[in-house]
Formats: sequence, C-alpha cells, structure tokens
Amino acid sequence: MISIIKKQAGFSIISLLIASSIGIFLIGGAGKVYVDSKSTFTARSAITAATESTRFAIQDLRRTLVMAGRSIGENDDGPFAYASADNGFRTFPAVDAADGIIDVDSNGSSVIAIRYAGGPAPCGQAGTLAGTRGATRTVRFYRDDDANLICQVVETGFAQPLVSGIVAMRALYGVDTNADDIANQYLTATQVDAANYWLNVVAIRIGIITSSGDGAELPPRYRPAAAEELDLLGMTFTAPTTSNFYKSASTTISLRNVHSSVQRQ
Repeated sequence: MISIIKKQAGFSIISLLIASSIGIFLIGGAGKVYVDSKSTFTARSAITAATESTRFAIQDLRRTLVMAGRSIGENDDGPFAYASADNGFRTFPAVDAADGIIDVDSNGSSVIAIRYAGGPAPCGQAGTLAGTRGATRTVRFYRDDDANLICQVVETGFAQPLVSGIVAMRALYGVDTNADDIANQYLTATQVDAANYWLNVVAIRIGIITSSGDGAELPPRYRPAAAEELDLLGMTFTAPTTSNFYKSASTTISLRNVHSSVQRQ
C-alpha cells in the first residue's frame, strides 16, 4: 500500500514579520491616542481648576462688597468722618492701618475693606446684622501666604479661607467726579485717600489672577516655553512657574448703598 503524507501549510517568516509590524503599529497608535487624551484631560482639569477659583472668588467678593455702607448713618460717614481719624463706623476704613485698606501688602496684593451694619452676617456666618451702629462690621479680603482668599471680620476676630489658588489681587476705586453716580476714574486707595475722595467712591474694580494649584499642573506638552505675562488692572504680572495654568480676570462692583440717590437703603 502506498501511504500519502500530507504536509501541513503554515505562516512564512515574512508573513509573521508583516503581521507583527501591523500589530505593533496598531498598538502604538492606540497608545498615542490614550496618552494624548490623558494629556488633554489633565490640561482641561488645570484650566477648570483656575476658572472655578476665579468664579468663586468673584462671587464671594461681590456678595459682601455690594453691602458697603448699608445701614451706616450719615453722621458716621459724612465729610467730617474722612477729614479726621477713622471713627470705626464709616464705610471705608483707614488706608495702611493694621485693620484697614492696603494698596499692596507683603504678599504683593491689595487688601480690600468695607463696613456695613445691616444685612447678612459677613464671611458666610449665620444670622444677620441688626442695622444699628453697634452692629457695624469691618470686613476685609486679603490673600494669605498660602494663596488663599481670606474673609476677615475685624470686630470679632473671625477669619475664614474662601478660595484657594489666588496668586494676586488688585483693587481700584471708582470715583464719581460729576455727581451722576457713575465712576469717571479709577484710582488706588492711596490716591483716593490723598485727594479725600472717599465720599465720591461709587464702585470697586477688582482684578485677580488664579492658578490651577498643586495637583492640577499642566502636562509638559502644554506648558509655555517661558513664564506668561498677565494683565492685572493695568499692571503686568509674571507667572511664577510654567507648570500651572494661570487666569486673569476682573470685575466691577457697584456700591449702591453709598450712592447719594439711594444713600443707606
């Protein structure tokens, strides 16, 4: 009998090399898509962190500063109050005082301070102020050494961090020079004080620069080659690092309770 031996067909070395090359190409492409997607997601997270800090800071500042002058009597907030030493009850505290307004503090930022006597308790505390002279509160906003926005109530010693990632903050005061309740020029607190314009202040313009902060750094591919320069209400601010995302924003807050037409509403 004659036996027939069948040879089993297989892959040639060339076929295996081609298949391996295709596999490596597909795996590499998938890996690159994953890495790119992860980098994009991380970059967006950094941008979101800085944007959210900006939004929260502006909301918290506006919520309190719009109360400036509320329920403060005209006798405590008239021309005489600003022509002499701070009486502790006028709308705007003294400039460069320990518990007052500061143009540029040791952290390179402005300290904003106002007073009011009626309305919600400041800095997120429960309750309301009585609307009397004895209920007047001095509320200060400043940036601490850890880049937190702090809300402080001077009379009670209460202080609470509101938002993190605040790199710099600057304040300018809108002065009404023609009695139409609209700011015609924006000055620093020192300039307002020197010209004795506090009774003419009808708005506060605030500029802040926020950072994405620790744990929300930009991926290396999205980092700028050199430190960015950002505008801070007309001043140039150079970002301290290239690893974080920085955002510059500003807002103007109308002080309705100090306008002559609705004084002390």
